[in-house]
Amino acid sequence: MENAKLSEELRKALTLRWSPVAVRLMRPGEQVPAGVAEPASRIRHCQSIAAARRGNCMYIPPRRHACPDGAGIMGLITMSEKLRSGDLYLLFKKLPTIECARKMIASRPEFAPGSYTATLVAPLEKAAFEPDVVIMTLLPEQAMWLCCASTYGDGERHVFRTSGYNSTCADLTVEVMKSQKMNISFGCYGARASSDVEDAEVYISIPYGQLPKLAASLAKLAAKSIPEARRRLYMPPVIDSVARPGEAGEERVEVVIDGERCNGCGLCEAFCPESVLELAAAGAEVKARVVAGEKCCACYTCVGQCPQQAIQLKSAGGA
Repeated sequence: MENAKLSEELRKALTLRWSPVAVRLMRPGEQVPAGVAEPASRIRHCQSIAAARRGNCMYIPPRRHACPDGAGIMGLITMSEKLRSGDLYLLFKKLPTIECARKMIASRPEFAPGSYTATLVAPLEKAAFEPDVVIMTLLPEQAMWLCCASTYGDGERHVFRTSGYNSTCADLTVEVMKSQKMNISFGCYGARASSDVEDAEVYISIPYGQLPKLAASLAKLAAKSIPEARRRLYMPPVIDSVARPGEAGEERVEVVIDGERCNGCGLCEAFCPESVLELAAAGAEVKARVVAGEKCCACYTCVGQCPQQAIQLKSAGGA
């Protein structure tokens, strides 16, 4: 799947505000691709991600990287001894002891100096190169669905390796390139101070080779699960007469089925987590009926799934 189509699939499924960002670390001897421009002034890696999500396509050699820590982590330059020592983290009051600083530095993912020669960043739909990773700026709900799409493809749960330090360089670029696993970052104090990432936004980075499968799973979720959840079918915001099980003043819930509306499709029976409903013959037709009303947990799944709007929940003592 070409980059423009991948980007469109992701943006459509998640209703993204920002373009996914393609990131490549250039190998020694690689030629600069067409369509990217070297910035006129120095820029941090985190700032370049923010610029690319708005549409900019950039080639950033070491002389244009403003953050020596990030450039060193990505293997573009040799990191200075002062940065490597951890002393600056103590001077800036970012960590309490030199032992703590050195432990953090030793455990973060890095590439050896000289491994790469420059960074390429572009919105995915404009990327005329093969990215190493694709970084997305998301709201937590969108990040949730991206995680769901990954699990949809292989059934695996996620273990993320992240920190509040060196987010876009270490957590989103180097870590994902090395592990070939999706990773999350909440940003770091540098990224949040120097770029326009908003307070409620997080990042997820994906190995480029896994993106087509992820986009396909996301498209399947977007066909039903995502829009239904966003319409809050399972938990209406206001429920006047029905108290939740376990709450003070709990009331028994009554499931009411309109037999004239019910067409016997069976979705309520299939989706009910407590097996409250079943299909049964009603004359010449098949209709839904309540067989274990006392088990109803008021999740409202049956109400949301019924295409005929034939099911309602009410307090057993209500009108």
